[in-house]
Amino acid sequence: MNTLSENQAADAGATLSCLIIRTGRADCYAHFYPALYQLQLIRDGAEEKVDLGFSGSRLLERLLQNPGEVVAREELMSHAWSDRVVGQGSLNQQIYTLRQVLADEKNREIIQTLPRRGYLFNPNFLSTPPAAEPLPEASEPSTEDTPPAPLITVDPPQTTRNQRSLLLALPISLVLLGGALLLYLFDLAQPSELLSNQLKIGQATVIYVDRDELHLQQLTHAAQPLAKRMAALATSPTDLVFGMASDYYEVLCVAGQDSVRSLMVHESQLERIADAQLQACLP
Repeated sequence: MNTLSENQAADAGATLSCLIIRTGRADCYAHFYPALYQLQLIRDGAEEKVDLGFSGSRLLERLLQNPGEVVAREELMSHAWSDRVVGQGSLNQQIYTLRQVLADEKNREIIQTLPRRGYLFNPNFLSTPPAAEPLPEASEPSTEDTPPAPLITVDPPQTTRNQRSLLLALPISLVLLGGALLLYLFDLAQPSELLSNQLKIGQATVIYVDRDELHLQQLTHAAQPLAKRMAALATSPTDLVFGMASDYYEVLCVAGQDSVRSLMVHESQLERIADAQLQACLP
């Protein structure tokens, strides 16, 4: 049976939301958000969110961890229904549902069946966003030029030097992110006063950011249990930057200058999200 180590599973899970999944429709593609148990279908500029449920999401997550490789039926069942015993019919139904969502129920080219072996996800239906172009080198300002306005203005009484450096680095990190988190952080990068709270928990430095003082207090209180869980799972120094957009808590996991991962959690899923999904965001 082909099994993944915990580290391999975490590394694979961290990249799933960056993948673009081609569907059976030429004008439709999808993004998968395992933390939300959702697929986002994009067709002719219109977006549709499809709730896969816990088992359906875990099933797709496992197939995408090793695209092109056969995953045994027993392993898929163990991964998708880890807390209970189910029959082969449950797996068959979930595979059929995923194929319907991906418009693959007739051709079965995306999720392929290998008789008496298992299933595989066809890597030909996956792609990644194009790499961002290198940032231009900053030129030396002349003495006659007016200095450019900073991308982020941070309230000095509430911001440490390390915290200010982290927030100023966020616009550069935008090229590594996607979806609602990118839009949220891009919005934060506009000239405005950014408020923040910071605390140290174990190996993690937790930073809550918002423009409004009341919203910042609410965010700090509501996200504290999630922050403590993630801090307890961190095995190396990590900055956890928490923000909120609409009904989603959004987290940046930053380790040094080269490791930036993201996580989105709907407020209704705060107590349900598994440790494995939190570890996928951590370095």
